[in-house]
Amino acid sequence: MEIEKLTSNCNSNSSSLASLSRRPPGTGVFAVAASALVILASLALASRAVAADDVAAQAYKSNCVVCHGADGTGTPTGKSLKVPDLHSDVVQKMTDAQIEEQIANGKNNMPPFKSTLTKAQITALAAYVHSEFGKKK
Repeated sequence: MEIEKLTSNCNSNSSSLASLSRRPPGTGVFAVAASALVILASLALASRAVAADDVAAQAYKSNCVVCHGADGTGTPTGKSLKVPDLHSDVVQKMTDAQIEEQIANGKNNMPPFKSTLTKAQITALAAYVHSEFGKKK
């Protein structure tokens, strides 16, 4: 009786394995696992992008709003210091590297932020200036 049960289990497992091998390519366990990995990698990249945006937005609010204003056009204090409108062609034609340089080392009335902000924050801020203020008002 016990032997018949084991034999029956083996036969059913063999037929399951055989049916797996007859499936069309891309429908097996490997394909499902590969799809899951692709989805997870996409989510990780999206979360990194969101994290970089959050870092830049927070750094901007903490360090730049005082002069450049929330909308990038400049506060009264900033305008008295002659800060450029971040929407302007002058700013938007600058490369990320040029903006990073200016944030890090300062220029004219802008103080340097290299001892206040990390390299990652400065890099994120440069991209933020283009993405957030490059849009037309």
